[in-house]
Amino acid sequence: MEAGAVNGLGQDTFIKLLTTQLKFQDPLEPMDSTAFVTQLAQFSALEETSNIKNLMGGVAASLTSVNNLGMAGLIGKEVQVEGPLVSHVEGAPDTLKYHLGAEVSSVSIQVKNSAGDVVRTIGLGPQSAGMNAAIWEGFDNNGNQLPSGEYAFKVEAKDAANLPVKATTYTFGQVTGVNYKEGIPHLVVNGSEVPAATISEVRGTIR
Repeated sequence: MEAGAVNGLGQDTFIKLLTTQLKFQDPLEPMDSTAFVTQLAQFSALEETSNIKNLMGGVAASLTSVNNLGMAGLIGKEVQVEGPLVSHVEGAPDTLKYHLGAEVSSVSIQVKNSAGDVVRTIGLGPQSAGMNAAIWEGFDNNGNQLPSGEYAFKVEAKDAANLPVKATTYTFGQVTGVNYKEGIPHLVVNGSEVPAATISEVRGTIR
């Protein structure tokens, strides 16, 4: 029996075929001992592989269970995910985080109110690729302190050739729920579902 055929058989099927082969073999020309030992070795390897597969399946199920419990533990905590929202508190500065796809020569950040109007524009100079941050003190372009509320920010970056560079904004929000889609956990943050894998920072529980 070829090794490739063994790999395609289940454990029970293989042993049945082997015993049937022994039962109907010609007594005057019994199975060659070398071939018999080879088939036993193939069976042993098949059994070992099956046991390993079962063991790994159990380990995977356990890890999934632990991971799911860990995701549930994030409910109530504040996490950083991709997004442009800023929950501004009057009188307190906000840190605007963003990721640049390449080194840039200039950055322009527009802060918008809930109506979509630009209330503050922040101009910055050269910055390196990767995570960056800017501080918004909470004032508008006229120096007036803006009230508490939900704001959004947009980042426009350009390189030395004045060509646009991709900028991805990040926001903090409270986790209010966990959903599972095809076994993949998604967190409900700021009313939207985001893959748990996109979380880049976790803070304490919001009181």
